[in-house]
Amino acid sequence: MTTLKLLSPANLGLLELRNRMILAPLTRCRAGAGYVPQPINALYYAQRASAGLIISEATQVAPNGIGYPNTPGIYNSAQVKGWKQQDLRNWHTAITLV
Repeated sequence: MTTLKLLSPANLGLLELRNRMILAPLTRCRAGAGYVPQPINALYYAQRASAGLIISEATQVAPNGIGYPNTPGIYNSAQVKGWKQQDLRNWHTAITLV
């Protein structure tokens, strides 16, 4: 029986990927008030954790860098706290997120 190459491990630079499936970045528009990440942000990635590589969504790095409404930011303490509260430990252990 032949194994699909798509499902075989791969190296991408220093990253060791469990498989060759790559999820492109998507803008989910699910941040809460003040562009703070919500638990649904982590749930989105957890549901896709079987991919070998996930390129995370657009994240605002400054107030004047908002490209889409309701996208999560990471430029103030409330947003950083929101990201830290995401229960990323429940993601599949083989996931690589950049």
